[in-house]
Amino acid sequence: MNDIKHVDDLSLVEVKQILKEKKKIKELNYEQKMCLDHANLFSKLTVAKLEKMTLELLEKCEITNEVAKKIADILPNKIELDLIAEKNKCITSENKDSILEIVLKYKI
Repeated sequence: MNDIKHVDDLSLVEVKQILKEKKKIKELNYEQKMCLDHANLFSKLTVAKLEKMTLELLEKCEITNEVAKKIADILPNKIELDLIAEKNKCITSENKDSILEIVLKYKI
């Protein structure tokens, strides 16, 4: 059994990149193939845009890395952001507008 050394918050784009690299080395198992298919279907940003967006969210909106990556994965509209905010108390009513401005900037 593998020992887990550390846990990172990963976005779909990062998962997709990791699995593509692993696929070059050896065949993926069923779960990994399904995960890669899901990441291909739903990831919307490039790695570079994801990193820039995550940094911008962290600096301007005072949210956690986990929430920033979730927002970058989903690129939520106002209603979706409200749903995310219900579970994540670091998203306040004051920083929702800033988050939506950043999302709109990267959605295009």
